[in-house]
Amino acid sequence: MSGTPWFRRLFTQTLALQFGITALVLVVAAIGFARQAQVTIEEQYGLRSLAVAESVAAMPVVRANVADPDSPSLLQPIAEAVRAATDVSFVVIANVEGIRRTHPSPDRIGKVVSTDPSETLAGVSGIYTQTGTLGRSVRGKAPIFDENGDVVGLVSVGVLSVTVAEAFREDIPAVLLVSAIALALGAVGAWFLARRIRRQTRGLEPADIAALLDRREAMLLGIREGVVGLDAGGQVNLVNPEATHLLGITQDNLGDHLVDAVPSVALERLLAEPVEYHDIELTISERALVANVMPVSVRGHHVGTVLTLRDRTDFESLVGELESVQGLVEALRAQAHEFSNTLHTISGLVELGRTPEVVDLISNRAATHQHLTAAYESELPDRLLVGLLIAKSAIAAERGIRFSVEVTGLEESMLVDSRALITIVGNLVDNAFDSVAGPRDGGAQVLISMTKEADELELTVLDNGTGITPEVQSLMFDEGFTTKRTDTHAGIGLSLVKDAVTAAGGSIVVEHDDGTRFRVRIPQAFAEAESMTS
Repeated sequence: MSGTPWFRRLFTQTLALQFGITALVLVVAAIGFARQAQVTIEEQYGLRSLAVAESVAAMPVVRANVADPDSPSLLQPIAEAVRAATDVSFVVIANVEGIRRTHPSPDRIGKVVSTDPSETLAGVSGIYTQTGTLGRSVRGKAPIFDENGDVVGLVSVGVLSVTVAEAFREDIPAVLLVSAIALALGAVGAWFLARRIRRQTRGLEPADIAALLDRREAMLLGIREGVVGLDAGGQVNLVNPEATHLLGITQDNLGDHLVDAVPSVALERLLAEPVEYHDIELTISERALVANVMPVSVRGHHVGTVLTLRDRTDFESLVGELESVQGLVEALRAQAHEFSNTLHTISGLVELGRTPEVVDLISNRAATHQHLTAAYESELPDRLLVGLLIAKSAIAAERGIRFSVEVTGLEESMLVDSRALITIVGNLVDNAFDSVAGPRDGGAQVLISMTKEADELELTVLDNGTGITPEVQSLMFDEGFTTKRTDTHAGIGLSLVKDAVTAAGGSIVVEHDDGTRFRVRIPQAFAEAESMTS
């Protein structure tokens, strides 16, 4: 954790913010509750005052004597008794002119009431908050009717605001107690929330988190391998520029399932279960990739997967070229061996003095080589391919293999990618030569045929070897798989063939036909000579 002062730490600020919000809400709620309680108390006192006023106005003695000037001596004791019994502040009885007949202060009897009595004397009862001689009060006013239904006076009963306030203050301790309990609960909740946030951020402050993100971005940019982060459901949540280059996915694919963004059966199988894999070879979008899968678990729960990818496309191409060069070297070695035998023969014939036979031998050898070269050059469109087949012919001759080449329709054509074809032809022919090693009925035979149909090249390599079992056929294109026991470099050739065919958008089929037949189809393998030279 960085050296952040305690008052600036995320835990402290979260706790203070939550506590402040809780306190503010409670203060607003308490003010609202207090205001509503005050209004409710005033309404209750008003209703009670009105009920008392209506009861007094309905008393026969009040109705009969309110108009009598001498009535105060009779009505004052009644009013005071009612005031004491109902716990109100005053009970005032007045005649139709508004002259008081009763009042808590006897010196105010016989004087006009201090508030407007017109609405009440008009026969309407009501509740009012008014200021009179005794102060501000909540009062209920009721008219007094005689036997004929005429208004002959009024009764005003009220409770002083001071008394209402005292009643309200009696509720304040309960309000404060509830507020204090709520504030305490809010403080505890704020503490737990702040603690949970600190635990989820692993005790890191915002500045620490920002620094981690910056370092992560720098690390992802600096890694030369493609890195893809997946959540537990397989959705992409992290991708670096190299992964964008290798897989074609971008930041727009965040949240998408990786298999939806990059359709690949091999990739789907690799990510089907949270299992760790190392150095798994994949071919995606014509790229040879090496994948590593690392499931990520937090406290025993699977939370995601990290997929790293290395590009082996250039490496595979270099291996293919190396294989071709090795094949040419082997062919040159075979030719050197053949020429050495020929020189020994010539040397012996010269010592024996058989000069005509020496001349015939040299002429035959030269004619055979020139005929083979001329035949290949006239039928094949690429000099590299011609050189490869001549070299393979020399190797076949040394091994005692009958090597036949049939070419149809390629005379006026030009290959788009002769290097890929050399890799395919060279490795398939070498594989066929190895398959026919050993004695065979009718001798060892290898046939290669190339046919052009429109712009598609069909290549067939057939041998009369022992053939391929179904078990071997299902694994033969996997890199490193081989049936050879002594070749330390085995298990690469057919894998290179498969990669080259796939990169060219073609297909390869293996058939068992008294030996083994490889049939390769490569679409758009040819181009017009003008377009190739322009």
